[in-house]
Amino acid sequence: MERAKELFLEYCGNQYFMDLDGVGHEYAAYHVPKETEELWAQEYISGFLESETQGKEALRAYSAVTELARKDRRADVWEKCLYYPLRAGHLDDVTILFMLPGSFRMAERAAEKRGISRQDAGAYLQELNEYSRQVRERADQGTLTRAADYVMQEFSDPVYVAGYLNDLKMKWTRLS
Repeated sequence: MERAKELFLEYCGNQYFMDLDGVGHEYAAYHVPKETEELWAQEYISGFLESETQGKEALRAYSAVTELARKDRRADVWEKCLYYPLRAGHLDDVTILFMLPGSFRMAERAAEKRGISRQDAGAYLQELNEYSRQVRERADQGTLTRAADYVMQEFSDPVYVAGYLNDLKMKWTRLS
């Protein structure tokens, strides 16, 4: 079962990608019950949300979390994952900026499939606006924080940062 768990988490439970990489039959041979997969996903998500992973590792893990959370039916898990980039105090700005599109995709799916309320949409947009304001200020001052191993030139340009965040806000505003 350790190998099955490893495969499940590596592919975020996506049978299609397992098949593409030629490990789908191996995973299927383990006959893992859905309840076990849900438990593995919950463990992974909880572990990530409680950790203080940073930089590239945080981006990789958050990508997996958003994929695993998509299948989770619990609203509290979905909400924690959605807001994670905006509320994780230990992350640097550049990592958060790279996480926001994943968070936004979660919000899009929620709006489509879960019928997100106008109140929830407004709350998300309000937090994104506040974060945008803070980042714009730090970008103007040249004090954006960044992981030492993950410096991206475009995020040192205040105009680019403002445009990037504005784009996300506009998409979300149209969606809600």
